[in-house]
Amino acid sequence: MNATTVESAPVPAIAPTTTCSAYAWCTDTGDHYSHMGVVAEVPGTGQGSSPHLRAWLHDLEGDGELTASVTHEGDSDDFDGAGLRSYAMSIGTFASQVMELADQLQARTCLSEPAADTVKRPTTWTIAIEGGGQLSGYLPPWAERSSVDDYAEQPLRADSLRLLVDIDHWLAVEGVEMHVVGPGCNDPAEPEEIFRGHLQVRPFDNDAPTRVPHVDLEVVEGRWMENLGPADLADIADKLRTQAARLDEIRKTLVQARIDWEANA
Repeated sequence: MNATTVESAPVPAIAPTTTCSAYAWCTDTGDHYSHMGVVAEVPGTGQGSSPHLRAWLHDLEGDGELTASVTHEGDSDDFDGAGLRSYAMSIGTFASQVMELADQLQARTCLSEPAADTVKRPTTWTIAIEGGGQLSGYLPPWAERSSVDDYAEQPLRADSLRLLVDIDHWLAVEGVEMHVVGPGCNDPAEPEEIFRGHLQVRPFDNDAPTRVPHVDLEVVEGRWMENLGPADLADIADKLRTQAARLDEIRKTLVQARIDWEANA
């Protein structure tokens, strides 16, 4: 990270009286020989408390040399573009970890203080075996579909118990629809759902990782990321957020490239 710790300094009040012609983000006042503006912050939790984090841009000399600063608990660090991206990625990782903690907290809360009308009670599935007897197992409340239903109409033959390996409990994970060009040179762009998948458990599978709840994601048609756990999903989410930030940056470059092209090409 390209950062330099400097002495704590109060962030100027944001009360612009004139519009800055140099920077859209500038909220400084007066003659605008210097430029400064708060662009992002994490609010404090107490009433009237200062923000936990505040990020701001400044061009103090008015010479076009931009610097980003982040203040935290009275200390301020200065960053260039690469350093600020690296710092943002670390915050994103922290945010993902906090979300995992929130999920665990919610799960603990639901177990200790369940809402009778909203929490699905654990249930079991049962398959009858031809000639007498039955098999049963746990049916998780999150499952929207279970292959156990395939055996509901008639008993399972005793010599077909090997079919139990195919039993799964399943919840769809919606993807994002994009228009994607096919591999052929003349293929038109067609809508395709990317990063779709499912939360699944296969309790009798021969592969141990699939016998516990996991997620499979189809990145594009026919290309899968399988047996993903919570840490895997957090890592993927962090990388996608990083890629989204890259796309935001290249969009800005594209806008300027088109302006330049119209003017000079």
